[in-house]
Amino acid sequence: MAAALCLAVSLTPWGPFALYPFTLFTTWVHECGHAIATVVLGGAVASITIRSDTSGLTRSLVPASPFAQALVASAGYLTASIVGCLLLTASRVDRRAKAIFRVIAAFMLVTLVLWIRNLFGVLVVAAWAVALLILAGKRATRGVAGFALGVLAILVTLNAVFDIRVLFFARGASDAVTMARVTGAPVWLWAAVWMAISVFLLVSTLRATGSRR
Repeated sequence: MAAALCLAVSLTPWGPFALYPFTLFTTWVHECGHAIATVVLGGAVASITIRSDTSGLTRSLVPASPFAQALVASAGYLTASIVGCLLLTASRVDRRAKAIFRVIAAFMLVTLVLWIRNLFGVLVVAAWAVALLILAGKRATRGVAGFALGVLAILVTLNAVFDIRVLFFARGASDAVTMARVTGAPVWLWAAVWMAISVFLLVSTLRATGSRR
């Protein structure tokens, strides 16, 4: 039902507007991937910016080694894919939904304090945190929370794949351009690698959760 709803909405003239908040959520996940990778490698995150055109930017000090820079550059798209697949797996059990929403909302509030520095980004992250806490509240039934988690999981997973597709045609600064500069391999190759990994994760997750059901 969640998949059918997402497909139906995407085919309507107002689909992009209706799905806009979910695209921004995926942008937040993407930028948090960069930030977390930076911290794990011993770097420092200065800020995260989420823009109204659904793009984002993480400003950070990363260790100078090519490996560290490549890992941080790859972390954005791959984190979005991994998070989407984890949400897909969790959405198969309704009773997990409220706890997952509380965890995500809490982490969003942490990033709001530590990293988000532009007004639009603050509004987006705060609004999502409030919405998730409402879905995790007593008034929301387990079925409603589970359905909402399914919608979020599907849209984050699909956005993670579709966002990589843009890299094949994009011009200017991007994570793939950073990878090309660090490794010497062409931009399209890294876009293809990230796309292949994301599709593999999605197919594997669907097969695994389907077989368990």
